[in-house]
Amino acid sequence: MAVRDVAGRRYALAAMDLARSDGSFDSWARAVEGLGALTERAEFVAALQADGMTDEKFSAIARQVVPELRPVELNLFRLLRSKARLALGPSIASYFTELLDTERGVVRARLRTAVPLDAEQVSSFRQRLAAQTGATVELEAEVDPAILGGAILQVGDQLIDGSTRRRLQRLRMELTTAG
Repeated sequence: MAVRDVAGRRYALAAMDLARSDGSFDSWARAVEGLGALTERAEFVAALQADGMTDEKFSAIARQVVPELRPVELNLFRLLRSKARLALGPSIASYFTELLDTERGVVRARLRTAVPLDAEQVSSFRQRLAAQTGATVELEAEVDPAILGGAILQVGDQLIDGSTRRRLQRLRMELTTAG
């Protein structure tokens, strides 16, 4: 995940306001995703902010990364460059994705299990979570043998740890404090 900060959130909120004004959510999503990719590494930012980088070269690079970049979206790129804030690109992209998910009623969840789940199990889990949240669920399932058994579910900021490892830790604490 990108480093997220208040300034990145402000730019993402402004981009979301513009997207709402004309329904251009998908276009803005592509633009900020491209901005995030264009600025994901410090050396990219340094090259784009270098003295020898003209606005024409910068615009051409931006259009190579996001070919369908609209003028209003390119203006965001230019504004960030003129203020030496291109390093905010990944943060802006991260916040914008979160805002877009909220706008569209999408919840992102991450499910970690000790053993791989088949497609039917993942689908069942997604459906139950969608019923509980009332939202469309984007579920990422991954295997983490370190949890020993059970599952760990992260939905936004909420973490539900039903792993065997966590249960054993709680039991150990109870046993040591009981004596």
